[in-house]
Amino acid sequence: MERSADEPRDEELRPLLEAAGDGLAVVRAGIVSWANASLARLAGFVHSRDLVGRPASSLFAEEPSRRTPEATSGLARIARRRGAPLSVRVAFVELEAPGCHGLVIRDASAEQTLEEELLRLGRELAAANRRTVALRERLEREGAQREEMLTVVSHELRTPVTVISGYNRLLLSGEIGELNERQEHFLREAQKSCQRLNTFIGNLLEAARKASVVGPLEVTRAPLEPTVRAALGQLTPLLSERELAAEVRVDPATPAPRFDPPRIEQVLINLLGNAVKYAPPGTRVEISVRAGVFDGRPCAEVSVSDEGPGVSPRDRERIFEPYVRTGEAAEEGGLGLGLALCKRIVEAHGGAIHVEPRPTGGSRFVFFLPAPEAA
Repeated sequence: MERSADEPRDEELRPLLEAAGDGLAVVRAGIVSWANASLARLAGFVHSRDLVGRPASSLFAEEPSRRTPEATSGLARIARRRGAPLSVRVAFVELEAPGCHGLVIRDASAEQTLEEELLRLGRELAAANRRTVALRERLEREGAQREEMLTVVSHELRTPVTVISGYNRLLLSGEIGELNERQEHFLREAQKSCQRLNTFIGNLLEAARKASVVGPLEVTRAPLEPTVRAALGQLTPLLSERELAAEVRVDPATPAPRFDPPRIEQVLINLLGNAVKYAPPGTRVEISVRAGVFDGRPCAEVSVSDEGPGVSPRDRERIFEPYVRTGEAAEEGGLGLGLALCKRIVEAHGGAIHVEPRPTGGSRFVFFLPAPEAA
């Protein structure tokens, strides 16, 4: 086949031009005198020779920008033999031969898609920035409201505790009458509860200001039985009022965990309080302490069991979330924070808590406290 006069003659350069991904053409006096396979493919032809002899203008559905000293390239739409026109970027290359120039034609559809994607991402980023600013402003407002609420809560909680504690001290002083041994015991227990509540209020406010529900722990390695007995002692009057029996079983082989006694006592009081609230009169509340394993480590396993209505399977995870009250609990007072606080305290110790059904009915709340290996 006779070679076109404008076809590249350099035998080393020609294969590179033929294999180029961009469409290439040589145009003389407005007529295509040579084209490569990529240009044929862009225009929808089988062979590049099918383009030779055609007016260069017939390649385009829209003429590219005219060449000027300031503009040597532009966007255009190439006419395709089959299918819709294709967006392309056209570059003009001046050649040495008079009236002759080259065309470099690149598929711009991917480029256009990328530009559109960048525009879309830019709009989404701007919207996200606006949402972030709005969220930050809302958090600042909520932070200010929380500080105000903490001040009110501190006052409203501490005031009655101070009054109750004052009356307790007055009664214990004997100034308004002698007390029998049982009355004095109950008043001293009530005074201890006031002191614990006052400490808890301080810790709670400090933790809330630091965005932490639990706050710092003061852990020590110790047996759990004294803490269990102390928590049970706090609720003895309620147990008697509800005609409930309490049974404590402590396995001597239970390892001594590292824990913060007042915080674990708080967990036990919450769990025992729930048991007392929902257990039918005349039934038994059981507290068990024994050796266990959690996450592959030795631990102390503590459980509080009752013979109440139990917790439905669908609610056994939800009840440990803040402000969730289910079943009969939804009709009771309170905010639904007790079990959520238990969960956070136990997890702060590196343990876990869950609820499971008792074989004979009711619920069994179980929590684990990791115990260090014996030295």
